[in-house]
Amino acid sequence: MEVKGSSTLEMHGVLAQYPAIGGEPLYVTFPLVMLQSTIFVAGGYYWSVRLYHTDSRGVIDCFSVSLQLMSSRGGGAAVRASHELSVLDPSTTLPPRSLSTAPRRYFVPGRGGGGDGRLFSSAGVDLDRAYLEDQCRAYVRHGRLLFQCTVTVFPEEPDRTAPGAFAARIEVPPSDMLGRLGKAELYGEMRENAYGAAQAIVIDDMRADTFRALLRYIYTDSSPAAITSNGDNDDDDSEDDSIRVWELLTAADRYDVQRLKLMCERALCKRLDVENVADTLAQADQHHCDKLKDACIEFMTTSQRMGRVAATQGYMQLKSSHPHLVFEVLEKSSNFQKHVE
Repeated sequence: MEVKGSSTLEMHGVLAQYPAIGGEPLYVTFPLVMLQSTIFVAGGYYWSVRLYHTDSRGVIDCFSVSLQLMSSRGGGAAVRASHELSVLDPSTTLPPRSLSTAPRRYFVPGRGGGGDGRLFSSAGVDLDRAYLEDQCRAYVRHGRLLFQCTVTVFPEEPDRTAPGAFAARIEVPPSDMLGRLGKAELYGEMRENAYGAAQAIVIDDMRADTFRALLRYIYTDSSPAAITSNGDNDDDDSEDDSIRVWELLTAADRYDVQRLKLMCERALCKRLDVENVADTLAQADQHHCDKLKDACIEFMTTSQRMGRVAATQGYMQLKSSHPHLVFEVLEKSSNFQKHVE
């Protein structure tokens, strides 16, 4: 959420030509002075603003309003902000009038001039003197004008196309152990000694450890380690965890353990990358994981990833084995590009 802060600057010695007592001045002339605000806070950062005349081609016909980042809570971290200059009526008879609005810029304490074209310690907006005097003439009170500079600080937005952002969209309902004990296939003799049975029995192609993890979840509500791990490592353990999550998801899908299935989908979202997203999409489609499928397609078609994904072996296999999925991806990519353009 954006955060605002403001400071006022008072200009004395404004010359005003009135046609009649009590009327609005026909014109005003500003003194050639520089105004500087006290240091004020906006969004947890310290700012100062100046209003001063500038010399253009030997003629003083411009004023400039300049915002400066003095220091910040983040040390040398950049902060994105914009500023607006308004003129106020101290009697509040007239509403504030906006005179200029600067675009959003990144400010860094102690950095001068925006040398790289993007980062600034200060940034200003030039205002034509005639324009400024015309806009302000109705606000002159006893030879003075009151200006206000409002700073708006914009927090950095999270990357909504990062794997963690996709995972956050998959909501896992609260536990309901008594209401979701699976289908009848998990009862009978296995219920008497679940762990002992799992050590000796492998249902179809399910590995014994996967079956044990499924039973452990059902009877103890204990999340399997493969789900709770972050999957951020690039070692073999991380890859093995992903395989175990897929096996567990397959079992949860088979026995209709929907909460566990959603937990697996969420864990797999955190592991999405350019190399595995095509394979993940194919398996998500096979196991009716709609949320994971949508996350894969969005991951592929945003943040300029499509070209890199299309060059992977997984995508080549997807084209031959699941052409309908490729069509969905290309359709989403086309719509995304049209939206951007």
